[in-house]
Amino acid sequence: MRKVLSALMVIAIASIVFAVPASAQSARIHLLHGIPDTDVDVEAGGENVFEGFAFGDTQDLSSFAGVTLEDVKVKVAGTDTVAIDAGDVALPGSGNYTLIAHLDASGTPTIGVFENNTATIDAGSGRITVRHTAAAPAVDILANGDIAFENVPNGAGGDADLPAGTVSASVVPTGASEPVVIGPADLPIAAGANLIVYAVGSLDADTLTVLTESIDGLGAAPTAVNSGNSPIESTTAGWNVAVIALVAAAAAAIGAGAPALARVRSNNR
Repeated sequence: MRKVLSALMVIAIASIVFAVPASAQSARIHLLHGIPDTDVDVEAGGENVFEGFAFGDTQDLSSFAGVTLEDVKVKVAGTDTVAIDAGDVALPGSGNYTLIAHLDASGTPTIGVFENNTATIDAGSGRITVRHTAAAPAVDILANGDIAFENVPNGAGGDADLPAGTVSASVVPTGASEPVVIGPADLPIAAGANLIVYAVGSLDADTLTVLTESIDGLGAAPTAVNSGNSPIESTTAGWNVAVIALVAAAAAAIGAGAPALARVRSNNR
């Protein structure tokens, strides 16, 4: 355990380490801080392994796939006040996961574990994943003005593949057209990449916002190259899949070839 803690400390003082594409490694495990305005220290085995872990920060735990971290606690930075007592945390031995510290529907800090979808994406398409991790009631997610995901509760989400391009997304309370609590925003969908969007913060505290990460390298090679003089179709034409929202303009900050994190504030605050 001491060796694990020492290695974790190295990660804590290093710059954010971005994972290689999912296909190039057996495990990709990221820890994401999704509680606004709350810096934390992360303790394992009775020692702080991350200190001053700030909202929107990420730590790459991929090197510790298969390791059990003992007696994990998330504490308010610089104090012994425990916000989340996670107990022993067994990291998966393989696969692609994101662990996120966030608020549940009632506003209590918790840790969510999500397995990321790394299935091959058809050539010319991208994937969008939405996760509701905010202190807010269930929501409807609109894409281009229509309901894409309906009645999504805290801790849930989904994903869909669609042609690369731009969609307009927004979030409203379930069964209502207003108020728009996040968005509307234009969201670029990149070919061969999975854009994962987290709604975080608190509706009551007026801190709702978005964090994003991207997993690249998931695209399939094209099976044909079309030519001719046919008009170019809109990349959002024929929209009839459940795509997401919980988004604002953060996606523009995602760099090619590596996962990235961005945060944005709702323009309706």
